Amino acid sequence: MKATAIAHPMQALLKYHGLIDKELRIPFHDSISVNVDALHTKTTVEFGDFEQDIVMMNGKEMVEGGAALRRCLRVIDRVRELAELTERCRAVSENSLSYSEAKGLGFSSAGGAALAGAAFKAANLDERYGWDLKIISRIARRLAGSASRSVAGEYARWYTGKDDESSYAEKIATKSDLDMGILIVPVPSDIRTEDVHSDVTTSPFFEARIKSANMRIGEMETAIKAGNLEKVAHLVEIDSLELHGLTMTGKHGLIAYKPESIQVITEVRKMRQEGIPAYFSMQTGPSVFINTYPERIPEVQERIGSLGLKTIRTGIGDGVRIV
Repeated sequence: MKATAIAHPMQALLKYHGLIDKELRIPFHDSISVNVDALHTKTTVEFGDFEQDIVMMNGKEMVEGGAALRRCLRVIDRVRELAELTERCRAVSENSLSYSEAKGLGFSSAGGAALAGAAFKAANLDERYGWDLKIISRIARRLAGSASRSVAGEYARWYTGKDDESSYAEKIATKSDLDMGILIVPVPSDIRTEDVHSDVTTSPFFEARIKSANMRIGEMETAIKAGNLEKVAHLVEIDSLELHGLTMTGKHGLIAYKPESIQVITEVRKMRQEGIPAYFSMQTGPSVFINTYPERIPEVQERIGSLGLKTIRTGIGDGVRIV
């Protein structure tokens, strides 16, 4: 009982921040993302007569009792429950980019999606349910909320719901609706997303953020389906600034960006003043995504490269798949 899956990280366009239910990882509001095809996580899951559950990430075994392993085993345990399995599990996962190279690129989303997809297939659940991305997204959510959207692929919306059954993601649009060129500027950091999710609920602006996100999400989905890149990208910039404002105003005053982040944002705004349609986007970390039209990527990449920063060109990625 063995299977391998590949999933892509996502760029959150309207991001979630904070969790109502930390075990099931249910958020305070809906969110939207787009997968990026230049990066991926590849995970192999095998159920068998092992002495204990083992999860390997980028060549290193996860520490027993550690938070990361617990989140992975929530996925595995749910698959075992659905499949009525008692066998132990061995999971081996590799990212196309190491965590030491960048923070805020959504690799936990790809990791959760690939783990859930591989485990679902290895346990033969596809024979019972079919390749049901709604179920897989609910399983993946137990590792990382954003993993539910990585499962769906392309443009996906995660519905908050109120329990395990109703909190899932689905694809809402494809690159034929809106083909966006994306330039990634990876920046490393040691900030932990879990710490940020816990801290943001202490911000005096948290309730205003929930209201703002709920007001904006319908507008963003409509703009994506209409192929209005500049409207979408403008809304993403607003959302990114709100996210980091909330992060900084929590109890511990966490700062998730770096000088390089500000350098990129400044250059993006300068490009826009010069008539180049470039827009920045950030998640919980200092790495920056730049959204533009696919044909404008070369000139945007040249400008950011002139700052001495590494860049990665990417298009839109699909959902989790078995390989």
